[in-house]
Amino acid sequence: MLTCDNLTLFKDNKKIFSNLGFSLSTSSALIITGGNGSGKTSLLKIIAGIMSAQNGKIFWGLRDVEEIRDIFNGDMQFIGHKNFLKQELTVFENLEFYAKLADTQMALSSALSFFELNEIADQKVKSLSAGVQMRVRLARLLACPATLWLLDEPSTNLDLANKQKLHGLIKSRIKEEGVVLIATHDEMFFDLGVKLNVEDFK
Repeated sequence: MLTCDNLTLFKDNKKIFSNLGFSLSTSSALIITGGNGSGKTSLLKIIAGIMSAQNGKIFWGLRDVEEIRDIFNGDMQFIGHKNFLKQELTVFENLEFYAKLADTQMALSSALSFFELNEIADQKVKSLSAGVQMRVRLARLLACPATLWLLDEPSTNLDLANKQKLHGLIKSRIKEEGVVLIATHDEMFFDLGVKLNVEDFK
C-alpha cells in the first residue's frame, strides 16, 4: 500500500497544495488531475524522491519511505516528460542500461517487442520522433519490472493505437497486484482508477 499523509508543497513562496493525502492499495490506480501548474508532476516527483515537500510523509506499506528509500526505489518506476534517455545512445543501449541497473536483462526482449521497437533498436534516440521516444521511455516499464508505476502524462505524443496498448498494459499491471499513479489530462485513462484533483488541496 502507498500512503501519502498531509503533503504540503510551496514553490517560490506560493502554495501549490497542502494537506494532500490518500492511500492506494495493491491492484489499484489513482488518476491525478488538475490544470497546468497545479502540482500533478510535483506530486509524482515528491513520491519518487526527486523533490521534497515542506510537510507530510509517504509510507510504503507501514514504513516511512525515507527510512527504506533504496527498497522503495527498487519497487518503483517513474516515467515522465524528460526521462533520462541518452540521446547519443541507441534504443537498445538505453533500455539495456536501465535493465542492467535493475538486473532485469531477461525482460529486454519482451519490452522491445511490446512497444514495437525491434526494427529501430539500433537507431540513436536523437533521430526518433517525440512519439517514438515516448514509447522507448514506456518500454522501461517492461524492461525493469516494478510494483509501483508513477506515470506523468504517459500518453503524450502517442497515436491512438499506442494509447490503447498503454491502456491495456496499465490495466494488466493493476490486475497483477500493481500500484499505478497516472497524472493525465487524457480521458481515455480515467476509467483505470479513482480520481484525485490536486486543485482540491490548494
